[in-house]
Amino acid sequence: MSPWFQWILKAHAAGTLEKVLSELDYSILSTLKTLKLNGFERNDLITDTWLATYRAPFSTPEESIGGIGWARGYATGAHRFEVPDSSARAALSAKPATAIWGEADRTLHAEHFLPLFAAAFPNGLMQQLPGAGHYSFKDEPVVIASLIDQFIRLT
Repeated sequence: MSPWFQWILKAHAAGTLEKVLSELDYSILSTLKTLKLNGFERNDLITDTWLATYRAPFSTPEESIGGIGWARGYATGAHRFEVPDSSARAALSAKPATAIWGEADRTLHAEHFLPLFAAAFPNGLMQQLPGAGHYSFKDEPVVIASLIDQFIRLT
């Protein structure tokens, strides 16, 4: 289990999850950056402007309710993957899709999620980026832009 999910379970058990996440504008950024719980690899990108941009939607506890609810749902086992029926599987398999995954992602491990992607999109393209973490679009913006451009051109 990833360090991020371990932290969620520990904070939930201690009764501190909601308090910590109700201050997403400060607490979660320092937790993720300092403890490297989820694979943010390019700490040099974290500037005052970057922080202000990330904090803007979470300036009050009320605005943090989505993060709180998501983490609480994980801690209580409320999150489940939907199993598509045969018509949904057929419709999905006909759609173009691409997955771009950072190999240094310590939150969502490729060995768990890429098989789900491959099952849903058997003709989908998958790219794994060495050295890119959970925020792979920050770690490898030029490579990802190129891969997206390529995908659009091919489909």
